[in-house]
Amino acid sequence: MLAKELASENIPLVTGSDSVSQVIKYMTEFRVAHLPVVDHEEYLGMISENEITEIANPDQTIDLQSIRLLMISVVETQHVYEVIDLISTYNLTLLPVLTIDKKYSGCITIPVLIKQFRDLTAAGEPGAIFELNFAVQDYSPTLLSRMIEDNHAKILSLYVVTDPNGRDVTVTVKINTQETSSIMRSFERYGLSVKSTFLTNSQLDDFYRSRYEELMKYMNI
Repeated sequence: MLAKELASENIPLVTGSDSVSQVIKYMTEFRVAHLPVVDHEEYLGMISENEITEIANPDQTIDLQSIRLLMISVVETQHVYEVIDLISTYNLTLLPVLTIDKKYSGCITIPVLIKQFRDLTAAGEPGAIFELNFAVQDYSPTLLSRMIEDNHAKILSLYVVTDPNGRDVTVTVKINTQETSSIMRSFERYGLSVKSTFLTNSQLDDFYRSRYEELMKYMNI
């Protein structure tokens, strides 16, 4: 998924003719703490809530020469993973997207990213979830896929998190069935360490809720 597929044109743009109160109104209405500043399709940067609230006179127009703008953006061809990284690193509430020739195209917001996370993890699809622990040198996605497919199931999503020690990984796998007994036996035969299994709707709800909270923490929201 590329940035251009996530960009929205619904977020209002700030120009030098906008007043401080108008910008604050935009931020409140769209529940964001950043807005793109654009002049005839040229992206000038982002204005932040912290910066705008330091201006004493709410009727004053935005002085683009003196206000500090955040020069952060992505181009349309960058991947969603890079978008998530930038939003997390700079604690943003949205991220402007530019065309290849640096013209403003739209913004990616947190709700859009959450929906994309849902799609990436196949959260809306029925099926069981496994969390497995591996030593880094023992992890083989090919072997894992073969064990699952040999038991007439398919992997819907898979992601890997490396432990802080750098020696172990936790692999989260979602499959397209809740019939897991034969898969579990295969895991046991190969001596795999199953950290957690989620089968029922309530278990899956708890799993996705915890992952949502982790994502929000990762993004510092």
